[in-house]
This record gives sequence, structure tokens and C-alpha cells, in this order.
Amino acid sequence: MIKIAVCDDEPVMCERLKQMVACRLQQWEEHYRISCYTNAVQFLCTPLDFDLIFLDIQMPNLDGIELAKRLRQKEFEGVLIFVTVLKECMLDAFEVEAMDYLCKPVDENRLERALKRSLKRLCRKEERYLSIRTKDWCRNVKLRDICYCEVVNRKIYVHTKNEVMTYYGRIKEAERQTAPDLIRCHRSFLVNPEYLSEYRDGVAVLENGDQVPVSRNYHPVFMKKMMEYMEEQMAVPDQGTW
Repeated sequence: MIKIAVCDDEPVMCERLKQMVACRLQQWEEHYRISCYTNAVQFLCTPLDFDLIFLDIQMPNLDGIELAKRLRQKEFEGVLIFVTVLKECMLDAFEVEAMDYLCKPVDENRLERALKRSLKRLCRKEERYLSIRTKDWCRNVKLRDICYCEVVNRKIYVHTKNEVMTYYGRIKEAERQTAPDLIRCHRSFLVNPEYLSEYRDGVAVLENGDQVPVSRNYHPVFMKKMMEYMEEQMAVPDQGTW
């Protein structure tokens, strides 16, 4: 999941940019969370667990350039994109290693290009894979594309958004490679919480309708990890989250 923050002291602009970004990410079928902030000082005091931050420059008390410098001082290593009416601050943006510099009103094509570049950088840095090896072929499968894994008679079935891959292996090795992104819910199953629609009566129901069993032995750990995942998704500021 891509975690994004928009910091702009104008609520209308903040909401407008959030909608523009969300529209593109939905088209690209990306999982995301967007949080809006209209106070730079308050934003600086929040947990900085974001992958991408959009910053206005002209803000009261703490301008966007200074805010960006303090973010870097706090060891924020994510992507920064400035959105402003001030063209003359472009050189300052390079000092804080900003990915891009968008002028208001934001052009949708420029925003799209900036987002694509940002996603590529984030994928290179954060992408994790399940490595499948057999004597005849090998393949790395993105964890964010895996819905769940199951083992039947020593053969592992990897269910992704678009296909099912099979290979001989051990579920413990698959769990080692995919944790904590995938959760062990049964001796024969691993499930990706991003694709979970609901849980009832010992069954995890995925968005595509597939059902994955949750055994009694794994139920406590599964519920604990699911609650942690849900709390993380719901841990958003009062400013609102898309």
C-alpha cells in the first residue's frame, strides 16, 4: 500500500489534489491511503510513515521548504513533491531532493508524470517478492500481487490477481519469504490482508470471492495481525483520509 500525505493550508486545494491523485491511482489499480493536513507544524509532529508527500510552499508559521528540510533531518527518505504558485523556489527544492515541482493550478498530465516517476522509485526501493525456483524455471512474484498461497500434497499454489502459479515447495519457506506481508492463517494457507473483504466463522473471504480457512491453532495470531493491520489503515489524522 502506498501511503501519501498532502500538506496545504488551503483546504480546497488539499482536497482537490487528493482527488486528482486518487483518481490516477484507482485507474492504475494501486492500493493507497491519502491523508490531508492544513497545518504544517501539526503535520511535522505526526508519525512520518508516508511514502510520498505533496507540500505547498506558502504556508503560515512553517513554509514548505523549511518543512521539507526538517522532514529530511528527521530521516524521512520518501518522495517529496512541491505544489506551489512560486516558481522561483525551484532551486531550493533540489536541496531537499524533491522528486518534482508542480505549479498551481496543477496540470493533470504533469501530475500523472510525477506520480509515475514516484511509483517507479518507490517500487525499486520497497518492492518485495516471492522467489519461485524449480529445476526448469524461476520467477519472482510481487507480494502485493499475491492474494493467498496454499499447499496441497507438497505443491504450492500461488493465487495472484491474474493467475495461479504452482511449484513444489514448503509452506514454511513461502511464509519466511512473504512475512509480514502475508499472514499464516492455517497450516496450509497464507493470506494477504490487503485483499481480505471479511472474516466470519473461521473463514477469510477475499475481495474476489475466494474463501480461505482460518484454523483454531492459527486463529489467535491471525486475529492479532489482522487487528494490527486494520489499526494501521485506520490510524489517520482528523484532517481526513481518502
